[in-house]
Amino acid sequence: MKPESNVSDLGHRLGARLAARALACVLALGSVFLSGAATGIMQTDGGPVATRVTSTVHLSSAETVAHRLQGRFRGFLGTPIHPNFFISAQHIGISPTDTIDFVEGPNVGSYPIVQWFDDPASDLRIVEIAGSFSEWALLNAATIEPGKQVILFGRGGTPNGSVLVDGALKGWTAAAPDGQIAWGRNVVSGTFGLDQIYARFDRNGIVGEAGISNGDSGGAWFYVDALGAPRLYAISFAVSGPFQQNVAGSPSGSVFEAALFDTGGLWIGQLGAETFIPENPVDVPGVAFGSRISTSIAWIESIVPISVEDSDSDGIPDSQDNCPFIANPNQSDNGGLGFGNTPDGIGDACQCGDVTGEGQANDTDAQFIKRQSLGLFAPLFFVPDNCDVNGDGRCTGIDGTLVRHAAAGNAPEPFGQHCANARP
Repeated sequence: MKPESNVSDLGHRLGARLAARALACVLALGSVFLSGAATGIMQTDGGPVATRVTSTVHLSSAETVAHRLQGRFRGFLGTPIHPNFFISAQHIGISPTDTIDFVEGPNVGSYPIVQWFDDPASDLRIVEIAGSFSEWALLNAATIEPGKQVILFGRGGTPNGSVLVDGALKGWTAAAPDGQIAWGRNVVSGTFGLDQIYARFDRNGIVGEAGISNGDSGGAWFYVDALGAPRLYAISFAVSGPFQQNVAGSPSGSVFEAALFDTGGLWIGQLGAETFIPENPVDVPGVAFGSRISTSIAWIESIVPISVEDSDSDGIPDSQDNCPFIANPNQSDNGGLGFGNTPDGIGDACQCGDVTGEGQANDTDAQFIKRQSLGLFAPLFFVPDNCDVNGDGRCTGIDGTLVRHAAAGNAPEPFGQHCANARP
């Protein structure tokens, strides 16, 4: 049941609560409505041809790991997040007789479901299985998704035709879903509310850029973190559409679904509730929405016994983070004590003694610590919270002396990772 006739989802009909929120999302992004029907993940290199890629040949090793975590569930997808649980989308429905199936990888086999749990704040659903998965996804706990490149998975159909407006290519329609798992890449454009992220199909130049639509519900959005591990960012929720051609200023009356990099010149929305998107020199791309993992972590942990503590919210869990208490999302490590050293396992953001911010504690830092403590001009004193190396809570000339000795290979006893950036 829907309160708005111009809102539909990636797979089946949304409930009233989800439809209302989804409509608010797309209206805020420029009168783009949500759709279902028969298009799937399509890649484009910016030219006139789109492809659907099901081969893993051109995936990185981390992306390949993410690919083999995609299980076939109700004609859509689910992703294991624990030996006994997977996550998918509420709106695709569920039945006690359902299974999740893997035809390759470490989880190969068919797993009956036992029970399920729905997030009251989003479209996420956690499903318990009978049996155990051998491999499952790491979760993203940090709300830093915008700007990150993700790999998207889905089961929609192959490109089946071009969408033209006055001879100008706008995107592609697709054949009916055939059950294959396809993939593509995109960049997270932003967030809406607390529980959704979105990506635009805007031909942004990344290799394998893709848009999503029907058949892709429940598919995962993965980000490969600075340690090379794929982390689950979102589960596909909705996409813009359906569309109609413009005929003498009116909608044609014949709706279609498509992955479009430009919706200009088309009508969008269900029959009787259409909105015209004027032609514009700048493309108005289709938009895909995903239900965020990061903002549902507390709910997930209330059901699934996992821990993804991330004290600095940089996307790297504390157990793996080289700076667990201050954000260092790229895990950069330019060295340690002295000039030109190799990485020492301490991230640049929390390298105590490094007040100049280049990742090494050396004589230059010692000089500027002393100048700062004397009230002299210290133009390279950029990171004051890295100054205190003896743990007395102050930044003084003593710290500068300790840094100088440590950089020369004679670290005195008080010297250590005692600065504010290295402490909780």
